[in-house]
Amino acid sequence: MCGIFGVRFETPRTEVSRKRIARAISTIGHRGPDALGVLVEPGLGLGHARLSLVDQSERANQPLCDDTGRYALVFNGEVYNFRELRRDLERRGNRFRTTSDTEVVLASLINRGAEALRDFEGMFALAFVDRKDQSLLLARDRFGMKPLFWSDRLEGGAAFGFASEVAALGDWMPLRPDIGSLYAYLGKFGGPTSGRSFYDGVQALPPGEYLIARRGQAPRQHPFFKLPDFLDEDEAERLRSLSPAAVVDEFDAAMQDAVASKLFADARVGAFASGGVDSSLIVAMAARQQKDVALFHANVKGAWSETPAARGLADHLGLELHVAEIEEQDFVDMIPRVMRHYGYPFSYHPNCAPLMATAQLARDSGVKGLLSGEGSDELFLGYPWLGRKPITDAIEAVTGGLAGLLRAIPGLGPVLLPERNGNAAQLRELMSGHEMADDMDAVEATLARFPERLRDAGTLWSLDYMHHHLRTLLHRNDTMGMAARIEARFPFLNHRVARFGVNLPRKFKLRTSPLVLEKAHPFVRDKWVVRAVADRYVPRHLSQRIKIGFWTTVFQRLEIAPACLAASPLGDVLRLSQRQLEAAFDNAGTDLRLRLLLSDVWLRTVIGDETEGAAVARLRDHVTILPEGARAARAPSRGRRSVASAPI
Repeated sequence: MCGIFGVRFETPRTEVSRKRIARAISTIGHRGPDALGVLVEPGLGLGHARLSLVDQSERANQPLCDDTGRYALVFNGEVYNFRELRRDLERRGNRFRTTSDTEVVLASLINRGAEALRDFEGMFALAFVDRKDQSLLLARDRFGMKPLFWSDRLEGGAAFGFASEVAALGDWMPLRPDIGSLYAYLGKFGGPTSGRSFYDGVQALPPGEYLIARRGQAPRQHPFFKLPDFLDEDEAERLRSLSPAAVVDEFDAAMQDAVASKLFADARVGAFASGGVDSSLIVAMAARQQKDVALFHANVKGAWSETPAARGLADHLGLELHVAEIEEQDFVDMIPRVMRHYGYPFSYHPNCAPLMATAQLARDSGVKGLLSGEGSDELFLGYPWLGRKPITDAIEAVTGGLAGLLRAIPGLGPVLLPERNGNAAQLRELMSGHEMADDMDAVEATLARFPERLRDAGTLWSLDYMHHHLRTLLHRNDTMGMAARIEARFPFLNHRVARFGVNLPRKFKLRTSPLVLEKAHPFVRDKWVVRAVADRYVPRHLSQRIKIGFWTTVFQRLEIAPACLAASPLGDVLRLSQRQLEAAFDNAGTDLRLRLLLSDVWLRTVIGDETEGAAVARLRDHVTILPEGARAARAPSRGRRSVASAPI
């Protein structure tokens, strides 16, 4: 795991300052403290901040060039099957001077170009330069585990640049908010993760795509993999024919291999231990393959603490548990620090603070990598509302049907029951660049080519969550981990496991059982196959626990004083006067108030130059955490008037 940066000028003979490139890469130096590398030549500058987990010697530092000097690479991430790829390259006559995966990636791209990307099993964001044909190739892994941003507006359009974090571009272009993304966020969008970014003129390379940039030509993007490509008619048919016991055996074997591949490193690797079934299964498997696996956990103090479960897992396996203690006030005090690394407002994932604290604890314990359970809930339907979806769908069908019948009464229906939904959802899609809609269009188009008997609703749900929602989780894990120089690794996103999970019938994910009395999804056992395998490794009180996941209600219990938005840059960005901004805040519900607050902090501390200390002091002056069960007081409404105008 590392940080990469590069700039390529349109004019080949443009002199590039080594000092300036070094300054850009040092901006994201927290991503790789082991070595800072710079390559500069006329028209080109590359920078690399290295976190060394494989081949920690200097010979594997980057930027890495081939023996001829024609090709150069900066690479962030890990390719877990690099040893198999290396053996194949050696059979073809390639020779290697390091034992790193980076050199294998370089040789693969030299030999096969962008076609090689299909063979990489792992997480990566990379830039590959061919000095002879003057081309620059950027690429990002299938899931979006590693971030990669680019812009062709550097130096007023004279240069093309890329970086692991947008902050590194700040010395080369003005960083301004993307208004559409900001409005979409205020309208409950989680934030852009593919294509558009939160910054005007900065693009996020979509997962599973590569970009070719040549001088004098517009950058061109091409997919090398889309998540619906995991769908396989033969595989789906095969899995449908298996017995439950055979499905459990196959998943067990696939997960063991996945955990083994993610444990490989020349540095110390530990694991997150949240107390949930996903991390418990990973930890238990890791403990069988490697001695003294270090476990790290965040104790979010209060009713939602999962520390007893995490300690129970550690005791069962005879491992030491390292615990970061998280007070409620930490969620507020850490907002500016989290924001600086997350890069944009993060209300979609309020548990960023405990994740960052856990990563810092791991770093201080001498660990560089942590296994994480991301991907399980998406592949195997672990979100509680999916277990009760048949019930809620039935209720909505009845109420929606009755409403439809009433509205169908000629001349009277629309008067008695006017449509009040407005265009909010459609407007949010427009402002977010149709990111989520385009993802689902691709999923549905692929499923439509399947025989009807294989069009499993569970497959649709899994692929839905594996797009935007999973990308936001991976962004959270990357930014919060790298803030503390920690690489997160995801066994559930091993390609074999992902293909298995996507094609697995819903009956092996959500399973009806009269013994399940959870109020979140009565009589339905979620993630059945995951829990069935976990039963083999950990006690049932751990394998059958409900999902919590560092849960907190702090952000729903914030009393935010309007004075917090005094002289806010948010007014200028939204083109509102201070009076109008205050009126909007007064009329806002809890969620919108939080989003306005976080947008204000982002504009002040990330776009602007307010220090973390000043931001924390302002938050402490104007934000109060109410006790559990309490509701924030509402100011007298300025905008909700009793009007006589007809409903829109």
